[in-house]
Amino acid sequence: MQMTAHDNAPMRAMGETMVGRAGSSRRIVIVGAGFSGTLTAIRLLQFATGPLEICLMEREEGYRYGGLAFGRASTHWEHMLNIQAGRITLRRERPEDFLEWVNGEADRTDWPAKWQYHSFGVACVVPRLVFRQYLAERLRSAVADAHPEVFLREPTGETIDVRRDGEGYVVKYADLGEEGGVRELRSDQVVLATGHLSPSQAPFYHRVRGSGRFIADPYAPDAQERFRAVGTDETVLVTGSALSAFDTVVSLVHAGHKGQILICSRGGHMHGTYPTDHEHDIWQARRPAFLDTDALTPEAVVEGIRAEYAHLLAEHGAGTPAEIFAERVMKAWEPYVIELISRMDAGDVRMLLDRYKSLIVTNRTSTVREIGSVVRDRMRGYNGAPRTVSVIPSAIQDMRPVEDGTKIRVVFADREDVTVDHVVNCLGNNTDYERTDHPLWNGLIHGHRAARPHGKTHRGIEVGPHGQLITPDGEAVRNLFAVGPMRQGDETTRRGRLGAFVFSIGTLRNQCFDTAMEVLRQAGSQTSGESMNLPDTVHHCLVRSSEWIIADLDLGASEPDTARLRERLLTHARETAYPNTVNHLGAEDRTEREKYRTILTDDTADFGAALAREFGLTAEQARRTTALLTTLVEKHAVHNLCDITRLAGWDSEYAGQVKHAPKKGA
Repeated sequence: MQMTAHDNAPMRAMGETMVGRAGSSRRIVIVGAGFSGTLTAIRLLQFATGPLEICLMEREEGYRYGGLAFGRASTHWEHMLNIQAGRITLRRERPEDFLEWVNGEADRTDWPAKWQYHSFGVACVVPRLVFRQYLAERLRSAVADAHPEVFLREPTGETIDVRRDGEGYVVKYADLGEEGGVRELRSDQVVLATGHLSPSQAPFYHRVRGSGRFIADPYAPDAQERFRAVGTDETVLVTGSALSAFDTVVSLVHAGHKGQILICSRGGHMHGTYPTDHEHDIWQARRPAFLDTDALTPEAVVEGIRAEYAHLLAEHGAGTPAEIFAERVMKAWEPYVIELISRMDAGDVRMLLDRYKSLIVTNRTSTVREIGSVVRDRMRGYNGAPRTVSVIPSAIQDMRPVEDGTKIRVVFADREDVTVDHVVNCLGNNTDYERTDHPLWNGLIHGHRAARPHGKTHRGIEVGPHGQLITPDGEAVRNLFAVGPMRQGDETTRRGRLGAFVFSIGTLRNQCFDTAMEVLRQAGSQTSGESMNLPDTVHHCLVRSSEWIIADLDLGASEPDTARLRERLLTHARETAYPNTVNHLGAEDRTEREKYRTILTDDTADFGAALAREFGLTAEQARRTTALLTTLVEKHAVHNLCDITRLAGWDSEYAGQVKHAPKKGA
């Protein structure tokens, strides 16, 4: 029996506290059913060949299938995605998937009239609640299309602890269903998709934390209700100027607020707004000259970046809006960010990231007009329409309740105090896992020592290339993975991403795909007893993959024979295995996937037999050779599909809407 996405009943064990594994099937527990957890479950359902039980655990039903950013608990129909419809597919290998769903499949019964008859195109803006529905319905489709021995269950509970138990794990959770209680769930593998930690709490909040006039989290389940309770003409101070501040303004305006909104940012930095005809583009930029210096001190880095940016702006900035130019340069600099951070002292890296956080965040991305104009228009005002949004470029020193707690006085470092009716915390979420009030992560880091905070950045945790948790001793933890914002430090040091791109839709989409495939590979390896121990970066190149397989075989053959075998492996990988693997990964449904899997299996068997005849390999040598090649080719295909510089081609009715801006060498 397959359990559908509608079945949210927690699993029960007859008279037992420990929930055991049903039959001989393996179990994977995903902790968190927001965007990352849901998409990981979708990928597992698509590619698992059974038997497998997937448990998608969520503590807050209002966050299920969306999390903080897209969940129904924290958003409404006025909240838009800050990315165009043509770029939000759940499957990078099928860029048209969202548009096909939203225009041809989506149930619009409960949509507002504004959107019920809207035809979405590649450049359209999308309400976040539509994206949540897309996630939920794609999960249901994946359940319906999954292998008959693959099940999905959706318990409601808060995970308290994950501890090692032999080759697997025990997941301890507080059951939030009707029966309640603390329960334990055995699992072979665990994927942690816990989302963001709690919001940052600055020291100057300590006098107002308990005040009803202070909204600590604009994405909390009750936040929209609290926004509606704000008086129409009351003054609101928003601390922070990143995208959460824009969301807060949208929420207040939607609730009917017409009073003053003060956005406080130390540097006064604000996101720009994309022009109507904006197209995302990928540039290439020269290697900044300051990287050639031996000592990369913070001062040298700051001055070097300023000088290099000024050079690029003078050479290539003509005709490009400043906010778009900054975004494209920061994207082009990602390879150099990797080098820079690898060479700098960890303390200096953290200091720079903290000091220039607002500058980085606001320059790395602008906003779509449907978001940005809500703020920008109210910053200008019009004839007959007053200016209601202002930016205060100053550091806050203190806040205190005044007038019997009905107002809050805000004390600044270099300007006069202001008195406001409400304060909304938009400083972002805590990112330092060394000091967190999250019981699960406290246990994993300080209790079980199964994870460690990210050393270079203190943003998130250390993970391997496929999301495996890393212990304090530097060892990858078997069968324990993470997807989501807790990997933001790794995204910065491994891929050079900064700002919102450390947990954007594209970044998390790649993580979920890659991690899900690695989870299934490890599960298959344990089931078959096949030990691969593949180096993490070999699959990036088919040439290196072929060379590594030859070294692994250790045939002791002559150089001409070795070279000929290497060439045979490479030719088969390029001409046969890789195209068939890409077809398999991009298939629309299980029938098509099984067709390509059969083709892959048959071709692999024929190739192995041919290798045995041509090179005198034993049956075991031929089997291992083809098994290694198949695995490395699949990893190579997933890696390429997750590479943003190799955007998947459009092959649908929407292909004519896609524009490709010319490359610019900076």
